[in-house]
Amino acid sequence: MTLRDTLVGLGYAIAYRAALLFFSLSKLPVAGRLFEAPVAARRFTVVTVPMNAKLRETSAILPFDMIRQLVDSAAYVAIADNCVCREAHNCKDYPASPGCVYLGDGARSIKYRTRQATKQEALEWLERARSLGLVTNVVWSSVEFEAIGANPSRTVEICSCCPCCCLMFKTRDASKAYLDNILGFGTARVTSADSCTRCTNCEAACPFKAIKVDMHEGPAVDMTRCKGCGRCVDACRAGVLKVFPDEDPAAITDTCDHSTPNARDLVERFLGMVK
Repeated sequence: MTLRDTLVGLGYAIAYRAALLFFSLSKLPVAGRLFEAPVAARRFTVVTVPMNAKLRETSAILPFDMIRQLVDSAAYVAIADNCVCREAHNCKDYPASPGCVYLGDGARSIKYRTRQATKQEALEWLERARSLGLVTNVVWSSVEFEAIGANPSRTVEICSCCPCCCLMFKTRDASKAYLDNILGFGTARVTSADSCTRCTNCEAACPFKAIKVDMHEGPAVDMTRCKGCGRCVDACRAGVLKVFPDEDPAAITDTCDHSTPNARDLVERFLGMVK
């Protein structure tokens, strides 16, 4: 590793710690208002793709098929061998590899620890990440892209995130403004509260703090925070949680402020950026 790589890596680690502190402070009155400014400017957007959750049949394109579309349409593909977040946090639960995948001509100018890859390699990379329990997030961040030398108008990033280290999932103490910039394709629902064992695994697994387990009533999902990532489904011993696509009328409530068309429309825009 060169001196430049070492210094850049140190810079990422410092920025990572600063971001975690910022998220923790974002709920406070003054800090929260400061946080709203970059959020309102739409400097970043995230689409969470459900992990091994079984979605009910729908006419919409299934989420990981959209990932394949993005990769297949990309004019250029680059891979980071290791995840910067897991490296910075020295993650004990998940390996540092695989790292992020960068798509589009704008990624050609990235200078930091990436290598060109084939589309097939990128898809296998992402499938491996999902098999490890990492959650796929499609990320667009002008701040990050400018920092690593990418062209924000021609670049999209696909991150494989763990709930313990990755910044996209460090949302338990973040302001709702941050959560509102993360779009999902569905929401989790309880299919049988009586069958719930009250183990609280789902509550601990949720990176968005969207589930509370009452010892008498069972689990309840906050639709305004749930992004349908599916971690609760994998964690549920009794199998009483399922992710339903938001376009399913049975899955939509008046309190749900994100929808499948929003997420899909965003991915369509991403397709135009990476071609």
